Amino acid sequence: MKKRIIIILSVLFLAGNVFGQGLGFQAIADDGKITITGYTGSEKYLTIPPVANGMPIVAIAKEAFRNKGLISVTIPDGVTTIGDSAFQGNQLIRVNIGSSVTTIGERAFANNKLTTVVIPDSVTTIGESAFFNNTQLSSVTIGNNVKTIGKFAFSDAILTSVVIPPSVVNIGEKAFSGSKLTSITIGANVKIEREAFLDSFINTYTGVAGTYSRPNINSTTWTRGLITF
Repeated sequence: MKKRIIIILSVLFLAGNVFGQGLGFQAIADDGKITITGYTGSEKYLTIPPVANGMPIVAIAKEAFRNKGLISVTIPDGVTTIGDSAFQGNQLIRVNIGSSVTTIGERAFANNKLTTVVIPDSVTTIGESAFFNNTQLSSVTIGNNVKTIGKFAFSDAILTSVVIPPSVVNIGEKAFSGSKLTSITIGANVKIEREAFLDSFINTYTGVAGTYSRPNINSTTWTRGLITF
């Protein structure tokens, strides 16, 4: 019983400013690993350190950095999970996602000002509305191990082309709705949910891998060319 109380007290202590330098990070520790739970600092161009109090930072919790006025953020290698709404509602124009992240949660980067984003090969899941309402998002690189793209993930982006890696097996409802896509590279037998793309593309795609293109955003005629993965 005594040992258990000491552990609990330690965790409660770490729930404050664990970084010890007035940086404004709040976190909890569990099994020698740290999850960031909040931020009270004023830095707008933020680099999250990989280690705090000698322990690795492995996760960013739900809403940890929501509505903090951030303009740029670097997420270090070692972080595996970005929680739901973790960076929602900032002013982000740039984000660097570390090479250990496997899960990007729902609305994780929604309502920002990103124009481009690179999703590393470590990511397997992009959550619902992860980049929704980023009307300036004109370029996205999707890592080669992503399996699922959640509904509304890139809805309302202004993408003109996208490469869906062959690892992807499911694209959620309205994932790319509202986009201005004229080129879509996609693998074989991807399950495409309702309105994930324009109907004209969905009706053309019959599970055959390739690069599908149309001459302009007003055209409803898509043609399949050689795959360019």
